[in-house]
Amino acid sequence: MPLESLLEFIAQNFIFVAVIVGGLISMLGRMTGAGQQQQDNRGTGQRQKPPQQPTEEKVDWREIFKQEDMDPERGRNRQEPKVEQGQVTVPSEREQLQQEIQNRYDELRQKREKASQRDREVRSETEVTHHSDGLDLGLNRLSNKEAMKAVVWSEVLGRPRARQPHNTFSGRRYMK
Repeated sequence: MPLESLLEFIAQNFIFVAVIVGGLISMLGRMTGAGQQQQDNRGTGQRQKPPQQPTEEKVDWREIFKQEDMDPERGRNRQEPKVEQGQVTVPSEREQLQQEIQNRYDELRQKREKASQRDREVRSETEVTHHSDGLDLGLNRLSNKEAMKAVVWSEVLGRPRARQPHNTFSGRRYMK
């Protein structure tokens, strides 16, 4: 008899029983996982593995520049070619490349400034024409809330619906 009542309880409350069984399985899984980790630690002499770092390491450029600052002798030997009195040094490729990049940057900056100046001129001209056309109600700056308020006020201030009814039932009247 008690077995039948237990089966009947399980059948009636299947979701409740499923949640309880799932919780027990999850709890037992965590306990066995913790036990395996402890066994692994004992087996390896309790050496803990360092956390794995992502394969893509970020480069800290400040450290690299600090290293170059620490070794100034090595940098001087590399960067200082000896110049004799009759010899004129030609700018290195690196300096030429830097100069070329700087020139391109200056050109692009000037183009951007000219474009922004033209844009400002066009905007000021269009604003002048808009103001001279007539009344500016500022509808282009209307927010959603203000639009909703406008619709509500138009309904409130408009003609009553009793004097301007919907013509949805007019077809039935004529059919009689």
